[in-house]
Amino acid sequence: MRLRPNSIWSKAIVVMALVWFVVVIVAYYAVHKPLGLAQINALSDLALILLGWLSAVALANLLGWAVFRKFPNLASAERLSLQIGLGFGIIATGGLALGLAGAASEWLLWALLLLPLPISLYRLRRDLRELRRPSNRWLAIFVGLALVLIVIRALAPPTAWDSLVYHLTGPKIYQEAGRIHHDIDLAYLGFPKVGSMLFLLGLQLAGPELAQLFHATFFVMTVVLTSGLVRTAAPGRGWLAVAILVAVPSGALLAGWAYVDWIAAFAGLASYILIRAWDSEKIDRVLILASFYAALALNTKYTSVWLVMGLSLVVLLRGRSIRRWGAFLLGTAVFVAPFLLTNLMLTGNPVYPFFLDGIYWDDHRAFWFGRFGTGLSLPELFAAPWEASIWGIEGGFYEGHASYGATVGPLLLALIPLVALRLVLDRSARQGSVGDLVVVAGVAYLGWLIQLSSSNLLIQSRLLLPALPFLAALAAIGFDTVGQVGRRGASVRFVIGGVVAFILALTATRMAFDTAQEQPLQVTLGTESEEDYLVRRLGYHYQAMQEINRLVGEPKVRFLWEPRSYYCREGLLCEPDALLDRWWHDRKHYSTVEDIRRRWVADGVTHVLFYRDGAAAVRAAGFDPLDEPDWEALDRFLEQELVQIRALGNAYVLYEIRQ
Repeated sequence: MRLRPNSIWSKAIVVMALVWFVVVIVAYYAVHKPLGLAQINALSDLALILLGWLSAVALANLLGWAVFRKFPNLASAERLSLQIGLGFGIIATGGLALGLAGAASEWLLWALLLLPLPISLYRLRRDLRELRRPSNRWLAIFVGLALVLIVIRALAPPTAWDSLVYHLTGPKIYQEAGRIHHDIDLAYLGFPKVGSMLFLLGLQLAGPELAQLFHATFFVMTVVLTSGLVRTAAPGRGWLAVAILVAVPSGALLAGWAYVDWIAAFAGLASYILIRAWDSEKIDRVLILASFYAALALNTKYTSVWLVMGLSLVVLLRGRSIRRWGAFLLGTAVFVAPFLLTNLMLTGNPVYPFFLDGIYWDDHRAFWFGRFGTGLSLPELFAAPWEASIWGIEGGFYEGHASYGATVGPLLLALIPLVALRLVLDRSARQGSVGDLVVVAGVAYLGWLIQLSSSNLLIQSRLLLPALPFLAALAAIGFDTVGQVGRRGASVRFVIGGVVAFILALTATRMAFDTAQEQPLQVTLGTESEEDYLVRRLGYHYQAMQEINRLVGEPKVRFLWEPRSYYCREGLLCEPDALLDRWWHDRKHYSTVEDIRRRWVADGVTHVLFYRDGAAAVRAAGFDPLDEPDWEALDRFLEQELVQIRALGNAYVLYEIRQ
């Protein structure tokens, strides 16, 4: 029997075949579910994060393009990074205004991002098409692998220390209040606010993972700009400079955290690139734009002041004009002013918490926070580069050596001194880009040494991170210079190049293993719950937060020796011991433990979280000015004035305060 194509039987058979196919597929996946509810929720969250990131980057690029379209003499990759960075600076400033007015709602922010999305995506796509392929495949593979691992980490829930202390806690407090304020004793809220505003945007759009992704984006933009630093001084070594930058382990690690270091580094680097462009074209509006980025660095991190001082010195040396130098400084001051005025309005001190008194601040806290006179001696300062490079380690220290709190790798220390050969062999280099790089990096390095000599609390390699792109560029120039010293120099450079390649391979392997050990993809893809991930990564700290979050009503929990409070639930008022000085400070103001309890009750405190391990570590270190009577008073306070509710191992104890 032959069926006609258009007969009713043919049509019925086709329909039955389709129905049968659908029934089988639906029945199969009803039994064999491809994704569980947890995975569906995780992928939905991931999609929202990526949408928020893409929308924000596209809008930032559109805002920046409106300015940079008038500056044709820039490489396409540099232009794109500068545009996005400028746009994010504008967004942060606008976010500050909306936050102060209490108008930064989630719906408004999404509307501001999505309404221009067709135009902003079109602009971003056009700019991306202009990018060129990398000139060095193997170094590009190393950098690309590192960036992928950084993004993977950024998409996991936050666990980094400073993120949980203030980088994310501040924006979370603003989000819950619906406005920017300083109504809680958290001194770090007075720090520069560009990072906080971008992280607040991330929290409101999708969550803390988006905030971390914003910081990773600035790292990528810094990488792009770094490649151009050696274009004239060491042609063809741009990717080497980038690889050296990425190979700084602690720098790459915190790129995926909600920190602000790479925002400051990008801003300083962007300002330098525009200063160089101004020097070649002598167009004053380029210099004013450079001052905007210098202000962006200051509005991100106080310690960027050394980098900005170096930049201003380059302007003075290049322009040979007090008028243009003054214009650069004035432009920087104008762009910094909104953030300084915000601090003045909220705290009574434009550079809170430094130099002047302000809310929650007095001479006792200033002493505690500064601890001036406890820094390194002169011989130790001379040894600082060696100590920081060889003995510095992320999150720890080696016995008998100062803790620089970071792993910087060997390449900077090994290669930067070779730049001296360039300055000796080529006198013109002193007047060119090499000299400018030395000036900026040198002033930043001098500022770092001043901080090291001032206080034990400032012995941190991370304080030099805003200058890291300049140091990486100098390292690449040092490598290139060796090959210019005759045949033997070329042979030595070949050997050094092989060792550098081996170090990069080791670095990539270590980064991959560290990421695999943390297993961030499990929580990102929903195969591990966020709660289990945080318990695994934070241990007793997250369990303590869970215990606090179970308290009914709207209690007020005051912390002792625990500065992290990000994971306190909404509606629960947590007061972190951000400077670890709460007990010492109250002992200075109140004579008895009963007086302290009465003061806390008057403040509305209902519970106390005591980080026992933190207090024990401080006591063992013996650096903080707490004496035996202070510790004995603490024991009496815990025993007589509080009622224990729950102990979490030997780490934390949750108390209820006697009313």
